[in-house]
Amino acid sequence: MKILYRYLYRKLAIYLLVIVPSFSFVAILAELVELLRKAKNLDYAAIFLYSVYQLPEKIYYILPVSMVIAFFLLARDLISSKEIYPILLNGVSLRKLGISLFIFPAVVSGIQLFNLEMVMPEAKKNAQDIYMVLKKRSKEEPLIAYNSWVTIDKRTFIYFSFFDLLKKEGRGIAIIRYDKKFNPLMKIEGNFFKISDIVYIRNGKLVTIESPTNINLKKFKEYRYPQRIDVESLKKLIKVKKPVSIRQLYKSAVIAEKFGYPSNYYWSKMYSKLATVISPLILSFAFYPLIWSRKKSNIVIMAVLLVTYWYSTAFLSSIAQSNIIPYYGVFIVDVVYILLGLFLFMRLKFSEL
Repeated sequence: MKILYRYLYRKLAIYLLVIVPSFSFVAILAELVELLRKAKNLDYAAIFLYSVYQLPEKIYYILPVSMVIAFFLLARDLISSKEIYPILLNGVSLRKLGISLFIFPAVVSGIQLFNLEMVMPEAKKNAQDIYMVLKKRSKEEPLIAYNSWVTIDKRTFIYFSFFDLLKKEGRGIAIIRYDKKFNPLMKIEGNFFKISDIVYIRNGKLVTIESPTNINLKKFKEYRYPQRIDVESLKKLIKVKKPVSIRQLYKSAVIAEKFGYPSNYYWSKMYSKLATVISPLILSFAFYPLIWSRKKSNIVIMAVLLVTYWYSTAFLSSIAQSNIIPYYGVFIVDVVYILLGLFLFMRLKFSEL
């Protein structure tokens, strides 16, 4: 049986290696046509790099559909070549075959997760930077900053736990100043701060260091740090943090909730990304019973179900952002498709061939 499954896994892998690059090429080509139409700076080296950096995201969305097509082609191949008959005559039912084959989309879901967490964040950032260059636009300014260190001058550094750059206020600040030999002179910490002409800090402590043996600690309710900080210039020093991966979205949601910032967008996006990660396995299971039928109408049914899956997921994710349904409501679609697949899977028999 191991030889059989290795043979089938190899076939599925070959199908994916043909389908995914083909679809990716078409998707990139369509985007490049639109980009060239709008681009004000025709730098072909930058356009090539933009295409490369866009590939991980394209593959991320293409893989789930490609997995279904690969399963369909495998079934068509086994039926047309009559290879399915010796498999069935050796006591391997379609259900048993399916249970073993579902390992493959599970591995693909793992690849999806790796791509989303390790590759896409940096690739997405680089693609966005190149896009701004091609469109001759300035880079987007951040609206919020969190867990960020910023250099004010050669010897003064500021740390923000959370900083709303529109309101010019935030929570959790630390200011550290050093002498010419880079020995610490002073540290100010505060729970709340606001920046106008100077920095207003509330509920914190001031640590001054005159020598290693002479350290003074003073708590305060309100403190005015006299150095002027230009928030507009500060925006240029803070990198725009657009969360892409599940880990980044979770971190952004938790921090936003902690400091009273709207977190609906981050939570709904996180669950939507997670749904896309597991979609190769969900869709493979749901469509597996349909690929073994000779009915041509099943192809139409599969196409409709695929379109319905993606539009339903996107719709539920969008209304979750408005807090109409729980953030994890996007998984309702997965549950429905699992139940559909389970119902069809239990009815799957050799007679359907």
